[in-house]
Amino acid sequence: MDNPGIRRRPVQKRSIDRVERILDACARLLDEVGLDALTIVDVARRAEVPSGTIYQFFDGKPGMLRELALRNLELLLVRLRRRVAGEDALTWPRAAELVLTETVEMRRTVPGYTVVDFADTRPGGPTFLPPGEAKEGGDVLAERLYQFALDEAGLPPLPDPYRVMRLAIQATAAALQLAFTASPEGDPAMIEQGCRLLRAYFADVSSLG
Repeated sequence: MDNPGIRRRPVQKRSIDRVERILDACARLLDEVGLDALTIVDVARRAEVPSGTIYQFFDGKPGMLRELALRNLELLLVRLRRRVAGEDALTWPRAAELVLTETVEMRRTVPGYTVVDFADTRPGGPTFLPPGEAKEGGDVLAERLYQFALDEAGLPPLPDPYRVMRLAIQATAAALQLAFTASPEGDPAMIEQGCRLLRAYFADVSSLG
C-alpha cells in the first residue's frame, strides 16, 4: 500500500533501519508529548538523525504519521493472522470481537498507538491512512479488513460490505474512545459493551447474506 507522504521508499538495509528508527521515535514521542506538540526536530533528535534525513524520506509530519499508521495497520493484520489461526469455525461476530480485542491490546502495548492508531480521533480530526479505492467510501481500513476476512479468515461475503465495515469501524472507535477516556488501560465494562454491540451487529448483517 503506497503512502503519498513518502518522498523516497528505502531499499538498502541501512536506510530501512533508519526509517524504522524514525518511526519508533515518532511513536514514543506521541505517547510523551501528544500529536499537536510533536515536531520533526524532536523526532530527529530522539532518532539520532539530522532533521534533513526525515525530509529525505517523508513529506514532513503528515507523511511520517501516515507511514506510522500504515505500519500499525500491518501490525494489526499480523496479530489477526495469529488469532485466526487458532480459531475453529470462525464467524463474523467472533471475527469482529477479535479485531476489537487486538486493537485494545495494541492501544495498551504499542507505543504511539493510543494517539495515532489510524486517525486523529478528535472531532473533525483527519485520517492518517491514505484513501482506499472502493466507491462506497474509499476507506482503506474497511477494505483491508474485509479482504483479510474473505481471503485469509475464510469468512463468507457480506451484503453491502464496505458500508457495513465502515460503520463497524466507527462504532468500535467510539466505544474505545469512551473506554480509554475513562481509564488509561481501557474501561473493561465499556470494552465489553463494544464487543456486545459488534457481535449483535455482525450476527444480524451476516444472516442476510
